[in-house]
Amino acid sequence: MRFPLLGAVAATAVLVAVLSVAGCGGGDDGDTSSTTSTAAEEEAPVNTGGAGGGRPLEIKMGDYFFSPSAATAKAGKATIVAPNEGTVEHELVVFKTNLDPAKLPTESNGGVDEEKLDEIAEEEGEVADVAAGETKSGNFELTPGKYVIFCNLPGHYAQGMYGTLTVK
Repeated sequence: MRFPLLGAVAATAVLVAVLSVAGCGGGDDGDTSSTTSTAAEEEAPVNTGGAGGGRPLEIKMGDYFFSPSAATAKAGKATIVAPNEGTVEHELVVFKTNLDPAKLPTESNGGVDEEKLDEIAEEEGEVADVAAGETKSGNFELTPGKYVIFCNLPGHYAQGMYGTLTVK
């Protein structure tokens, strides 16, 4: 005697088990760095890096450089993701200005004088205190124009850790 209904039930149970395993795990994208974020960052719509499609703008930090050093993004709400691939702590400070990033007002120690810069430019914010091997992100409201990015930890700007961000 055959039991076709029993075979169908068994097949359905196997299918459910396979689908539930496939749906778990959260998807490994290969990123092994840690990410610091807030609830506001997770809820905010992300913007570009010139790539579109709602992806965040990634600006990598190395020892005394940004990659890309000349980034682009679309205007609006944007999340900037800043992985630190260097060996020391870095930060990514963002100011809206047409100034050459290599010619920002500096203090006697060679760092950017953010108070003087604030008088002639608009600070948009920063992704601060990113330890070596870690990733942090920040949310920004970007309007069309030119921006400078720099690391203002002691000695970093003087060693050339600056770049540009163009928002269209």
